[in-house]
Amino acid sequence: MKKIRALLALFLCLMILTAPALAASEPAASAPEDASQTAAEPSSEAASVPPSYHANAKAALLIDLNTGRTIYEQDADEQVYPASLTKIMTCLLALENGNLSDTVTITENAYADLVSGSSTADLQVGEQLRLEDLLYCMMVESGNEAANAVAEHIGGTIEDFVKMMNERAYELGCTHTHFMNPHGLHNESHYTTARDLSLIVQAALKSENFRTITNTAEYTLPATNLSDERVLKTTNMLIFQNSGNRYYYPKAIGIKTGYTTPAGRCVISAAKSSGMYLLGIICGAETTVLETGDIQMESFPECINLFNYGFDNFSYVSVLSPLYPVAQVSVLNSAGAEAVAVSPKDDIQILLPNGYDEAQLDVNIELTNESVEAPVQESDVLGHATVSYNGELLAETDLLAIADVARSEISAMKSDTAAYMQRNWWKWIVLIIVIVVLLFAGLYVWASIRRRIRRRQHIEQRRNALRERQRRERGIDPWEEDAP
Repeated sequence: MKKIRALLALFLCLMILTAPALAASEPAASAPEDASQTAAEPSSEAASVPPSYHANAKAALLIDLNTGRTIYEQDADEQVYPASLTKIMTCLLALENGNLSDTVTITENAYADLVSGSSTADLQVGEQLRLEDLLYCMMVESGNEAANAVAEHIGGTIEDFVKMMNERAYELGCTHTHFMNPHGLHNESHYTTARDLSLIVQAALKSENFRTITNTAEYTLPATNLSDERVLKTTNMLIFQNSGNRYYYPKAIGIKTGYTTPAGRCVISAAKSSGMYLLGIICGAETTVLETGDIQMESFPECINLFNYGFDNFSYVSVLSPLYPVAQVSVLNSAGAEAVAVSPKDDIQILLPNGYDEAQLDVNIELTNESVEAPVQESDVLGHATVSYNGELLAETDLLAIADVARSEISAMKSDTAAYMQRNWWKWIVLIIVIVVLLFAGLYVWASIRRRIRRRQHIEQRRNALRERQRRERGIDPWEEDAP
């Protein structure tokens, strides 16, 4: 018995000592290898930059509308007075909340807060016209009374409409903007920034009606109940093609001008050239009297210079394309291919300075996992890609499987079995220990039973020997049958 107990104890000690080794022998869930791939390693050298540029204005901003990247900014977060650039927000709210076919009646409130000499479309009190025509009066000819009429129609009152303006600005992320009226006549509490203006105009540019209205150089206003047909002419000289207009810029598209003495000359316009789509903002440019005596509105040449700066010094670089796979992902338990290629979901083109430093361009490919289980469907998201330049994140996109991969059930069954065995190795150790313990317990019981049998046999032998001795002492022949 003592020997059996000692053996059992020795076996248990051995199992305890070998368990860690058995666990270590299992292929552990190792951290996936770094699946990232970079187009170029960062360089300590300074990135190539375009020639220095400075706009003669209080604030300037140039944005690539295709990518959303800011190309140039100058005091873009400094407070400025927007003047009639305010009407962009007024137009946006009208398009979002009104019906272009609505009939609007001009009330006395349209002229209530206008100062002498302010810009109007010569609308008369009591005159009726469609909301669409009213927007042309406001955005083409910059009619302040038209802005008030729009505000009253959309908001119920001008005051309530101004509340809508500020609420919408907040929704768009304008953190340094506060409106006091729908037209932009000067008020110390009526201010914004070039960056906030860019948020407002980009929201407005999503509307086809906005783009059409603001890119109109001349508009024939239909006859109304109080007026004959008349022609509206834009205040935006960038889009007004005339032999005597030195500000005309063929690449320009809209959008709006603004001017008050405190605000200076302001203009927001878009421009397209060679696939580039730029948004230019000039706030607070000067008015210059030329030697000829002509007045030059510096906002227009400054905006042209801003656009030319972008077109001349930047170009698009194709970095990623759905047509070209960038990595492979192993496919487990597949009925065919052992791997599937992944390609970018989007065609990534970024705007970079001409002659950019390739060492500063970083394309990072991150796979979700180094392997996936079949089945795989085409367009399954299997990773993510980011594109940075000089440490600035410029674009990102998902990585998608380019093909379907079917599942092999036989392979899957084998894999699942192996995986179960690996995941539950400790259970097998416990099972072995239990079996061994039961075996030794069975041996112990068997040995105990055998000892009892032997003891009984020994006792029986002693009894028989004693009985035989007694017979002999009594003179009984042990070969004779017992006497009755």
